[in-house]
Amino acid sequence: MIKSILTSAFSLIVCFTYAQRDTVKLREMEKTSNVIVTDRAPQAVYFQILGPSPIFSVNYDRRFGKQVNGAGFCAGVGYFGELGISMFSIPVSLNYLIGRSNSFIEFAGGGTYVTAQTSLFSDNQSASGMLYHLSAGYRHQPTKGGFFFRGGVYVLFAQGESLTLPYLGFGHNF
Repeated sequence: MIKSILTSAFSLIVCFTYAQRDTVKLREMEKTSNVIVTDRAPQAVYFQILGPSPIFSVNYDRRFGKQVNGAGFCAGVGYFGELGISMFSIPVSLNYLIGRSNSFIEFAGGGTYVTAQTSLFSDNQSASGMLYHLSAGYRHQPTKGGFFFRGGVYVLFAQGESLTLPYLGFGHNF
């Protein structure tokens, strides 16, 4: 089942990327303005290591408006399976980008639904619940589309405990 989920996620990314092959066309709102506006809301699809999902995740990010900075959202699917432990997650967050051109400071917050199963002992055990997260980091997102990079620190909160983790994301912006 996990292989089919990962295959479906990869297929979705490939199809979505090829459907959006054209680059973003730029318009300037005003000659004196530093705000860059595109013909549609900037989007990105990327793989992320660590962060609000266990080990690996595939994510989709989109701005709410046609500006390359400002408010947006991110949603994804994560999975980890090793040594009799499997974890599946669905992270969702709101984010805000501060900056111009290709470089941004990113702040985000949201929640992650996590379900896990273990078969390390004689009986199978499973659990599920919510994790909440805040993050701050750097994002390289070219205005005209192309290679996407993000990195920073997440703080995860669950049941009165917190855990700080780094994250790295690589993908394609369109």
